[in-house]
Amino acid sequence: MKVPEVKRCCCCFPLRHGIIMFGLINIIFSMIAVTCLVITTELKKSKLIDGSSLEVVTSTILFSIFGMSVILNIMLLFASCQKDILMLRLYLYYGVVTTLAALVPTFILLSRMMTFDVCVALFAICMQWYVIILVRSEIVKLEEARFRSEQSSQVHEVAISVPDRDTLL
Repeated sequence: MKVPEVKRCCCCFPLRHGIIMFGLINIIFSMIAVTCLVITTELKKSKLIDGSSLEVVTSTILFSIFGMSVILNIMLLFASCQKDILMLRLYLYYGVVTTLAALVPTFILLSRMMTFDVCVALFAICMQWYVIILVRSEIVKLEEARFRSEQSSQVHEVAISVPDRDTLL
């Protein structure tokens, strides 16, 4: 099965501009989610005598995922502006790992019958997969452009052959 490759974001924006737009949306979403998570966790902690509740552990995991998301989405903005393949690839790996890690708390929420929270989490996961596809498509596009520029520079190079027995002295 081949990963889909897109040429434009949302069928109308150029790919790089779409990545920047989704990076900003992800930063805003993550900041709001972290704020709500901290508030709800602190409210739940004040009601609990023992702080080892499953909800508190789940919230802590989500807090760390969203906190890291803010940092790496800022990196995504810089990487897409600078067309840095290495940083884009790093974000791609991060996105896949955290999206898979976010499934665990989502299933915990689903087992607790928290449907609204599950719907929000699934929406965030789907949005993250779309960003992953956009980033992968941009990496492929940049690598193809680099390959074409290397090919054209090799055509223009003139090879000078110097036998091994000849010295420059």
